[in-house]
Amino acid sequence: MTTQTTKTRTDLSQAEQACAEGESALERGDTSAAENHFTRALRLAGVGDGGATEGDGRGGDGWGHDAQGDAHAGDAGDAGDAVDAGGPERGIDVGSDAYGVDAGGPACGSPGTGGPPHGPDTYDLGTGGPTGVPDAESQAADRNAGTLVHGPDAETDADGLNAATPVPGRDVERDAYGLGARGSTDGSDTDRGMYGPGAGSPTLGPATGNPARSPLPEGVARVVARAWTGVGRVRLARGEGAGAEAEFERAHALRPSAAGPLHWLGCAAAHRGDLAAAERHLTASLACAVPHGRSLVQRAYVHARAGNPDSALGDLRAAASAGPLDDEARWLFAVLAGGSTREVALRLRRAALAALGGHDGDELRRRAAALLVAARGLDPGSWSSSPLYAVALVRGGCRAAAVALLDDAVRDDPSDHRVTHTLAVGLLNSGDAGSGSTWERCVAAWAALLHDAGFWAHVLESASRRYGVDVEPSLVPVLRAGLREALERCLPDDAGTRVALGPLLQREADAAKLLAAIGGFPAAGGGGAPLFCGPLRIAELGRSAEFGAFAAAWEQSFAIARTASASASVDARAQSFAAVSATSAEVEAETETGPEAEAEAETATATATATPSAASTSLTYAFSELGFARLLLGQDKAVDALAALSELRCPSCRARGGPGAGAVCEPACGRFDELNPGYAGVPDKHLRLSLDARGLALEARLSMGRSEMTSARPDFGAAAAYWRRALVHSREIDRYRETQTAIVDMALGAARAAHRDGRLSLAVSTLDATRSVIGANERGRLEGQLARVLADRGISVANDAEALLDRPAADLRRSVAFNPHLLRAQVSLGIVLRGLAAARWSSGSLSGARDTLREAVDQLTAALALFPDEPDLEELREAAVADLDHVMWQPDESEQ
Repeated sequence: MTTQTTKTRTDLSQAEQACAEGESALERGDTSAAENHFTRALRLAGVGDGGATEGDGRGGDGWGHDAQGDAHAGDAGDAGDAVDAGGPERGIDVGSDAYGVDAGGPACGSPGTGGPPHGPDTYDLGTGGPTGVPDAESQAADRNAGTLVHGPDAETDADGLNAATPVPGRDVERDAYGLGARGSTDGSDTDRGMYGPGAGSPTLGPATGNPARSPLPEGVARVVARAWTGVGRVRLARGEGAGAEAEFERAHALRPSAAGPLHWLGCAAAHRGDLAAAERHLTASLACAVPHGRSLVQRAYVHARAGNPDSALGDLRAAASAGPLDDEARWLFAVLAGGSTREVALRLRRAALAALGGHDGDELRRRAAALLVAARGLDPGSWSSSPLYAVALVRGGCRAAAVALLDDAVRDDPSDHRVTHTLAVGLLNSGDAGSGSTWERCVAAWAALLHDAGFWAHVLESASRRYGVDVEPSLVPVLRAGLREALERCLPDDAGTRVALGPLLQREADAAKLLAAIGGFPAAGGGGAPLFCGPLRIAELGRSAEFGAFAAAWEQSFAIARTASASASVDARAQSFAAVSATSAEVEAETETGPEAEAEAETATATATATPSAASTSLTYAFSELGFARLLLGQDKAVDALAALSELRCPSCRARGGPGAGAVCEPACGRFDELNPGYAGVPDKHLRLSLDARGLALEARLSMGRSEMTSARPDFGAAAAYWRRALVHSREIDRYRETQTAIVDMALGAARAAHRDGRLSLAVSTLDATRSVIGANERGRLEGQLARVLADRGISVANDAEALLDRPAADLRRSVAFNPHLLRAQVSLGIVLRGLAAARWSSGSLSGARDTLREAVDQLTAALALFPDEPDLEELREAAVADLDHVMWQPDESEQ
């Protein structure tokens, strides 16, 4: 007998342990494991599987949430007020239109019929998402085991919840039998004896409501009822409402005085929409000797759904008097009690965070997102810790609400890289659902991060903390380039934007780099960190006019710096002559001035020679539609740049028609400043943009001519055509002389390069083609270089023993014509002409030889006028005269 009793006690203890493990599995959302544990508990108790059935479907509990999301599902013995699956409280839904909370507070109405019959998540509390963080009034103690539940502080980062936030609703006062602090496992009285007397004679039978009279010891009955209740919760979580109710009925039949099965019967009735039955069961649970700890709150939800706000408020007040309400109950209490809109919104956000404090279930994430959407509808705007709430919204499937929340936060503090980064990630992962404007905002957000020093400092700090080593700041350029390349790969080819996303990102990033070079764009109102972004972000923030004034001020400072630089250059040249004649005494006196005077001199020199960088001077272009053409020109894509300059109007102005080439928006267009913030502060901004666009078009044509001339197979005709068009264009914008100089510089550079490489014919052709389009003002520079190249080519060919001398003679003649002061060309021409005369005489053309020698004598005579007493020229002239005299006395057969 003692052995049998010991075995029974051992089996019962193991059954209780199996029940506890099953409840723990439910808290994790593992219904399969939970079912196995409860079935094992029933076998150990000598009952069998208790009717449990296999299944892996995921459904909702009595309050419309699955086993992963129910927070008040546990009966009094499972965990007192414990959460059955680790989530926040889930009350019965009051209907989508039962309460409409406006700015003045809640209003009562009839229960909704269109929403699902479970959970408080369909309260009509507005639309949108959360925008703030709970303040001190929401940091109340959780009623479950007195656990204090804290909201996130302002420093919670966007990647997760505050580490100080515990899982709400977990009872820590469970004893060895799983008895909660407020009741036994199945809601019976507090008698814990294993075989102790109970309130009646429990029996074991089928779940039909008419059990066979088979009395069980109290301890066994308690464990069996607890296991059957657990099996019912598993089936309810899988959506098997009828099977779940059968299990709860079986547990109730076994222990009719226990509150737990009655509580769960109320949950199951609410799940199928029978509010009257739900209220009846929950009331019965509350009438038990040891009421279930969650029945008051659950009945409040039932009353709310049924349209009885007074009764619901009474139940919540009664529950609050027994202990702190959890976050779900708090927000419902705030609605029913007429709390302010802000208070209700804070409670909703607090409940959302509590929901995320449980296990990582899809239902919990959706529930948290729904609460945040409701809170945002009540209290929109910018809140701190917005990235945290945005992440919760995205994980709950409400990406649009998350983006709207972050947009508000960006407008409030655009320099906060945490908000901008979260927004950039959210927009980038919008996928195919993103429209053209969405992709433009995505590009604007990422470009604002590329040159944000705070963002990269955070990246380095995070990497250092993650890997436990110091990360050098010198890695930032490499990381930035890698990020930019990764972004370009992620952007779609056709996003429906005005400009392809690749060039758009480059324009924005280059503009942000320029802005960073001058210290950034000051924050609105003069407070906060500066911005390092592109024109799209400036337009999004509505600060185009401010930026226009900012850019105009910088442009004026650049002009002053250029003037000062030019003056300093002149002064420096003058001082260089004076320095040459400095006496030793002056040097000694300068030495005696000491380091301070030397430092002042260095400072003055640096100030005088400082010139604005190219990045600074292009600030206006970069923050306008001209930025794309500027970018393409920098990539040697002049044809594409010219095409980009052909249309600078917004879509609306373009639709209204008008001139095409170089057209800009009409003066009354409201989008001009948005598209061209760099010009927003410039007087006559439309005219100025048009003139600058024509200037860039001029640069494009010049570049196209250079490309044709310097290609592997030069097309000098095409190059000359481009440059002729550029010269005509330059006259219209009063830049003719400047354009001529630019063309000559390009040609001279190309010719010198070819000359150095020994490609003399290419150099000659380059200079000849350029000379054909250049006016008299700049021809002298070309002809001087052309004379040298022609002389070198003529001499080179003449030194070839097998070459004829006609071409060298022609080159040298042109060389002397272009530059008669080139002695080398004069001497070489005299030599070549004598050789050409000899060749013609030997070929039988005596008259040709005479003519050539006469030319040589005349040429050398003219050369001696420029270079008197030059021995080489005198010697050549004497030889040419002698040759001519000799030829003149020879008989000419053609004359005879």
